[in-house]
Amino acid sequence: MPKAITPPQPPVKAKKLLPDSLRFIIEKLEERKEWKPAEVRRVVLEAGVKQEDLLPWADYGHPASDSYGRRLIYQEGNFEMMAMSWAPGDFSAIHDHGHTQWGAVQVFGPAEHATFRVDEGRITTLFRSQFKPGDVVGVSHTLVHQMGNPTDEYFMTLHVYGRPEDIDNVTGDARVYDLEHETIQRVDGGVFYALPEEEVKWTEPGPRPDFPTRLRHMVELARRLQRMDEAGMPGSRDRLEATLADLYSDKHRAQLLRCLDANIDENGHEANSVYWRNLNHELKEAAQLQRELKSAQRPEDNFHHYAELYDALICQPCLDSFMRGYLAFFEKRYNIDFPASSLLSVGCGTALVERMLIDEFGAPYEQLFGIDISPAMVSEASRRIRAEVGDVLDFDSEGRTWNVAFSGLNVFHYLDFERLEEAIQRTAKLVSPGGYFIGDFITPDHIRWYPNLMYSAGKQVISLRTPRLVEEKGRVFQESEIININFGGGAMELNYAGKHKRFLPPLLRIRRYFERAFGGQVDLYDAHSLELIPDWADSCPSTRYVVVARKGG
Repeated sequence: MPKAITPPQPPVKAKKLLPDSLRFIIEKLEERKEWKPAEVRRVVLEAGVKQEDLLPWADYGHPASDSYGRRLIYQEGNFEMMAMSWAPGDFSAIHDHGHTQWGAVQVFGPAEHATFRVDEGRITTLFRSQFKPGDVVGVSHTLVHQMGNPTDEYFMTLHVYGRPEDIDNVTGDARVYDLEHETIQRVDGGVFYALPEEEVKWTEPGPRPDFPTRLRHMVELARRLQRMDEAGMPGSRDRLEATLADLYSDKHRAQLLRCLDANIDENGHEANSVYWRNLNHELKEAAQLQRELKSAQRPEDNFHHYAELYDALICQPCLDSFMRGYLAFFEKRYNIDFPASSLLSVGCGTALVERMLIDEFGAPYEQLFGIDISPAMVSEASRRIRAEVGDVLDFDSEGRTWNVAFSGLNVFHYLDFERLEEAIQRTAKLVSPGGYFIGDFITPDHIRWYPNLMYSAGKQVISLRTPRLVEEKGRVFQESEIININFGGGAMELNYAGKHKRFLPPLLRIRRYFERAFGGQVDLYDAHSLELIPDWADSCPSTRYVVVARKGG
């Protein structure tokens, strides 16, 4: 924590005692009483204020009940100047500035800033961004915003608020938006979370928040109550538990679905980029808090539950929409006798598809074997098939080969791109002469199909996906950031799955890799229409394709 003067200094009545930069602002504002926010912003920038100028009023050790440190520096008839101190995790509540008509705020650290629209009985997040040290923003009487410190740093901010007429408290009667109860609290002091009744002058009906705005309010409220509980403040534990129960309640599922319906098109693509960014940001914060809460409890093996989500979101929909179809097509077109064949699954995952090959196609349980690099996936797969941890790049089959090698859900795209051809060559060595490889891949333009929103059957599991194309070392990857939401257990369970990259080689290169490795016929089909893809094609309508390669004898 930065060293600060203790105790913090009281407001200065003689401006000559202030640092030159602060005195410059005061003398400028004294020239007239009518100002515009943009003009005040310019004055603050011209003053050249440094954080050192504010240190006499630093208050990083403020009480746990205060959402940030707040000290008055100077007060004139129609304006006032304050210093705010932001310890890691400090966040103001959503608020306006009472009687303030104009002003400016300068930050001296990586503060987060969010602005909101209040209109027709609703409140929504307009934008959430991060300041750079030294940034200045103008303040008007219409501004409804929130500031906070999402980092591990300590920093201060300078606040100048004014109005055309003299008044005892320029920021008095400020509105604090309590989105938990959809009320507005009127206050004359700090715009803090979990304000005690004695610090609220009165309350009035407030706007109804949309899902992401309410979610973030509840997350920051819970974090403040956590600090109050850790400080031993009476009543904070009970309120924290009630807040968390409400925050992660499945009763909010209907509102989330309505918000998604209003901002997603019929193809599952986001139709409002600002809303989509805000929603993902707030869900990540809620997921982080939930993860912190769980890590503080007894560790549990939650993978099997996650595997259920994976199957519900990915495996089952893909199996139903195209994988079962192309496997049946393969069986018929190439005269494959699954009951008489041995089958190796490369990257078996949870083995949902492989179990279907046993149950529906008659593949013998004892002749079907799966490998996957993930021990957790293999743990789940072993409930369905014979499987073990293995990487095709160093898998030792002890000389055994299989009639069919299968790889579903574009597993090869996740391999080290520099070893992709090697992986295909090693796979070919695991196939018996005259045997086949069959697996699905994605085209370089898969992003044009890739949905931002996916549901499980019944919409109990929801997955938000934000893809983008990235270039590394002259190669193209599709990077997807994924957040999963599960309402299946009677509460809202959040999983931030992070960012995943898939290598996107041209179709021609994949075709050539398989031709060189297998030495036999190689066919590519659109995974949905099962139309043959010509040699010259760069893509296919569904952006998913199936490779069928026969091993030369």
